[in-house]
Amino acid sequence: MGRVIGCGILLVLAACARAQAPRQSDAMERSASLLARLDQLEADLHQQDAEILLTSELEYRHGQAQQIACQVTNDHVKEIHRLALLQEEKRREKAHKKGRTIAQARSAKPARVATN
Repeated sequence: MGRVIGCGILLVLAACARAQAPRQSDAMERSASLLARLDQLEADLHQQDAEILLTSELEYRHGQAQQIACQVTNDHVKEIHRLALLQEEKRREKAHKKGRTIAQARSAKPARVATN
């Protein structure tokens, strides 16, 4: 009978040992949680790094575009000024020629002689 009781106790203990699944400790759960958060932070860091690189590139290109636009505007203003000076010079020449023509036409007219 002692053997039967011993075997029965062993069977009960074996059943209890199998019935309980291996339980993760709290430290393992915290560790898994921390690793998950670390992975998320790393992903966020890479995303922000890519955004910073993109922003830097866009700012650089914008600066180049502004420099080109300023240069084009300066060249355009210089050309407008040059053309305005040429146009003003042509107006003066035209007015000067017109003044000569009028003066020549006045001097070419015969003087009026009074006939009484």
